[in-house]
Amino acid sequence: MDLETTGTAINGTNRIIQFSCTFVQHKRIVNEFSTLIDPKQPIPPEISQLTNISDKDVKKAPSFEEMAGTIYSLLQNTTFVAHNIAFDYNFLNSELVRVGYPELDLKGIDTVQLAQIVLPTLPSYRLSDVSHFLSLTHEQPHNAASDARTTAALFIKLRERIADFPLTLLEELSLRGRQLELDTVDCFKEAYEQKSKQETKLPADLMSVAGLIIQRPIFSKDTLAPLDYPFELVEKEKLFTGLIDVRLQQVKMMDETFEFFNGSDLVRVIDAPTGAGKTLGYLFPAAYQTGQGKQVVISTATNVLQTQLQENAFSLLKKILPFGCSVVSLKGNYHFIDLARFAQSLKRTQNSHTNLLQMRIMVWLMETKTGDFDELHLTKLQDPLFNEIHHRGVEELDSDNPFYSVDFLRRKKLAEKNADFVLTNHAYLSSHIEELSGPNSLLVVDEAQHLAPMTIKNNRKTLDFDEIKILADSLLVKIRSHESYSFIDLVGSGFITSSEFKHLLQVIRVIDSRVPQLRNDLAATFVGGNASQSEYYEQLLRPKKIRGFIKGHLAEFVTVASAYRKLVQVDRELYKKFMTQSTTLHLSSVQNKLLNDYFTLARSLTKELKNWKLFDLDQLEELFESQIIWLTKSNVKGAHLRIHSGLMETKNFLKNHIYESFQHTLLTGAELSLPEIKNFIPTNLDLPAKTQISQYDSSFDYRKQVAAMVAMDAPDVGVVDQQEYCKYLADTISEICSKVPRQTLILFNSLQTIADVYQLLQQKGLTRTKNVLAQGISGGVEKIKKRFLMDHEHQAILLGTGSFWEGVDLPHDDLELLVVTRLPFQAVDSVINQARYHKAEKLGENPFSTIALPEAVIKLNQGFGRLIRTKTDIGAFVLLDPRILTKKYGVVFEKSFPAGVKLERRKTAELGDNLQNFFKNI
Repeated sequence: MDLETTGTAINGTNRIIQFSCTFVQHKRIVNEFSTLIDPKQPIPPEISQLTNISDKDVKKAPSFEEMAGTIYSLLQNTTFVAHNIAFDYNFLNSELVRVGYPELDLKGIDTVQLAQIVLPTLPSYRLSDVSHFLSLTHEQPHNAASDARTTAALFIKLRERIADFPLTLLEELSLRGRQLELDTVDCFKEAYEQKSKQETKLPADLMSVAGLIIQRPIFSKDTLAPLDYPFELVEKEKLFTGLIDVRLQQVKMMDETFEFFNGSDLVRVIDAPTGAGKTLGYLFPAAYQTGQGKQVVISTATNVLQTQLQENAFSLLKKILPFGCSVVSLKGNYHFIDLARFAQSLKRTQNSHTNLLQMRIMVWLMETKTGDFDELHLTKLQDPLFNEIHHRGVEELDSDNPFYSVDFLRRKKLAEKNADFVLTNHAYLSSHIEELSGPNSLLVVDEAQHLAPMTIKNNRKTLDFDEIKILADSLLVKIRSHESYSFIDLVGSGFITSSEFKHLLQVIRVIDSRVPQLRNDLAATFVGGNASQSEYYEQLLRPKKIRGFIKGHLAEFVTVASAYRKLVQVDRELYKKFMTQSTTLHLSSVQNKLLNDYFTLARSLTKELKNWKLFDLDQLEELFESQIIWLTKSNVKGAHLRIHSGLMETKNFLKNHIYESFQHTLLTGAELSLPEIKNFIPTNLDLPAKTQISQYDSSFDYRKQVAAMVAMDAPDVGVVDQQEYCKYLADTISEICSKVPRQTLILFNSLQTIADVYQLLQQKGLTRTKNVLAQGISGGVEKIKKRFLMDHEHQAILLGTGSFWEGVDLPHDDLELLVVTRLPFQAVDSVINQARYHKAEKLGENPFSTIALPEAVIKLNQGFGRLIRTKTDIGAFVLLDPRILTKKYGVVFEKSFPAGVKLERRKTAELGDNLQNFFKNI
């Protein structure tokens, strides 16, 4: 069943304009009914545009009063199925009551929740997106008749999939589905009852471990034939035929890369523009190194690019190569599920949202080979469940636990040792060098321009004094509480001895008392009354002064460090005992909940205290040689005082810690040798002297493929206030996107500006007529990217920042219009940037021209590179920042664009018409 209405509020002010239902019996569609309804009020323009139903269409239609009896009669003795049943069922009942009929009292099933459970890895559960995934015909989205028919087809498909679920999984879903909307759980109960009458076995690819159904692990390694590298063009053509075009620039890069890996140079840089095919340019020759017993580590800028490499580039590589190769993708521990912890979470009563997540994860475990949460495409891992079930590392695993042998992270670590390629990201690389490097390891750094900033960011450590106090207080309350079950009761039950309990209390009390005192002394010494001068206060801590403070409070610092080590040990012993007794069912549900709550708090506390080593005097001396330490505090009531440390620059760090740890390191990316900023990249990448930098030409004809424009009357962001600036952006975006209905990416410098502009676009009605996706609002990077690509009309608008500036591959009509809202300068007021700029000034350099400008130029070029990805792509580029025309540095930006790109000056009011003309004439 589906309704179209004049609005979504169920408050008596809105009316139904179309009612449609499709009847399903024995898993077949047997009948349909649909009617327009005169709402006796004007249909809002945005609703007409969305549904294609106008006042004229409903003028001669019956009123709801006239149709209510027919609708009420039709729905008797049925089960009410809808995609988001909470709206349709409640809205219809509200209208029936309004005209004098009783509320419907029907069983109800929600296909949104059903799809979330049965298809747990979809990036979107909109009806059009789910139906597209299942190849269901959905002719007219937002037409009730089409929506009802599609919902019926979806319902049948979902039930078919449920019928194939293993019996034990169906039993668990039936028990856990009680909190689902209305009677949605009946779909699992019915399938369980039918299957329980049959003799069933698990499919060969599945196995049951302590009640969870998971993919059976497959341990295999491709054998690599010792083949000679195909230097001759004709040999490559044989391998490439039918898969990729032979590009001479790409072939040249392949040969150069192969020779570099077999030469004596430590580091080589390859500057390959978009379209040069740089990914296969290094992957293809690197694959031939693996036959010589080499392991190739590929590092890229982000998790998104890492996934993209694995799903696209390596899939193609395996088709091209005349031999097999294996690849393992590495990420931080928190990306992976800990099966033992998840099994523990199933033993506790959860709220409806967490319960739904658990059901989704149970089905996902039947499909996943990696255990990587990113496969679930969740906006954010915000539910407390994820803090409880994410992996803490293989060293935290109990070898006696039934999940030990099938643990996803452990399996990944084992596979890593034997893999030909190890795929990771710059953040992981910089903190796991010992794990990844070796005498037979080769390193390829893709998107190399991001290696330095990502290394700096990843080496940043924070210690939050107030958070430590809050967590210690919470732990003390949790273990001493007399109002409910407490640790005293655990002593009585024999789970923990009295002496162990007293020791635990003593350790936490030390932390709870000493840390706040040190915090207050720090604030008095370094902040004083300064924090009241502004909302947010940052201060560099000079080596001499912080050393003096630590020496003056050495006993307190040492005591807290000792308490931290003891807490880690106690926590580890307790958890091992907890897992043993929980597995043997010796713990009650109350005991389970108390201990789970304790471990959540204890792990959070030890995580906060991990960086207490910042105050180790011996390490501090070494730290100050390459890093800075700073303090932050806000004057907002209750704000936390934090100490941070981090690299200020990567000079002498990348070379000594990364490059020299591998046999050879190849750095590749675009715009690594722009003449306007030629000295920036060698310094930023800490390149050894005489490093060879090879530059490759673009194969694109930008004169024919691109129209580039700048709004010369746009407001200067350095002058105009934020509210006026956001209004300009919203007005301009709305105007352009209304006139030019193309797949559009709009790049911003901050999530806050995206949020402000998105709100204005909502007020203007653009979000009702267009598929507008906003980062941080519509979802995370990977989710909204997939929704962007799934837009069936290819007229979606994506408002993004961060990862969308680089590495996102949107060829052909996946992106035809690119709008950059402002030149991408970094914020200059951060402590690290201030320190970098201050050092540049001491060296007699201009920090703007040697740091800020080169970084912005590279980022703008990276953003522009999203537009044209193949020789056949056509696209338009619009810059809404006039500083490129009015400031002296603007010429550096303009000259950095690829050859053939001419930036045309246009008034804002002319942009829409000019873009229309460009796309009409291509």
